[in-house]
Amino acid sequence: MNRDAFFHYLTVTDPRLFPNAMTDAQRSGLEAKLDVWAKWYAADHPITFLAAALGQIYRETGGRMEPVLEAFSPDRRTAAERLQKAFDAGRLTWVKTPYWLPDESGRIPVGGGDIQLTHCRNYVNAEEKLRDKFGISCALSENYDLILDPVISAHVAFAGMIDGWFRPCKLSDFVRPDGSLDYRAARDIVNGDGAHIGDEIERNCSIFEAALRAGEAYGG
Repeated sequence: MNRDAFFHYLTVTDPRLFPNAMTDAQRSGLEAKLDVWAKWYAADHPITFLAAALGQIYRETGGRMEPVLEAFSPDRRTAAERLQKAFDAGRLTWVKTPYWLPDESGRIPVGGGDIQLTHCRNYVNAEEKLRDKFGISCALSENYDLILDPVISAHVAFAGMIDGWFRPCKLSDFVRPDGSLDYRAARDIVNGDGAHIGDEIERNCSIFEAALRAGEAYGG
């Protein structure tokens, strides 16, 4: 893949996602994801799957393109406090039971990563799936903050969307007969808010797909 062409597309040809240029942190975050994809996923999956993941990650990280904690907080306790405040103010109407309270382990399972992973069961599931699928050993169930590791987080985002870890659907469910991917509908893999932000997700993913094709990513 020609990464210079990829980054040139995102910052010069169509800079809508990075209108003020790209920071070193954003570039580093993207480089880490491209490295993981090239080594573990590229041979078996089309670049539309990578574009879909990058477009979702852009939304989930607020454009930072690196793993974050929920509410862009510096630590889990602060994230929990911010979520509780928003919940008390009635701004989290879709939340029935607060998931940011300390769990049975005493840890705080707020969202973290490139794709926000919440709840103890999901950290345990990710740890088991990464071990079984790739032979990767990581103690996510014992240390939730390992989801902030760029490599682990990229794996959770990619494998989670490809295999359907987050919700009862996966990327292959949204492949059209012509081989293209319905990016808007695929938002449902991460969250059921596609009716509200579908246009944004489709824009994000389409821009990343174009950039990947500009870089002749992994055979196009």
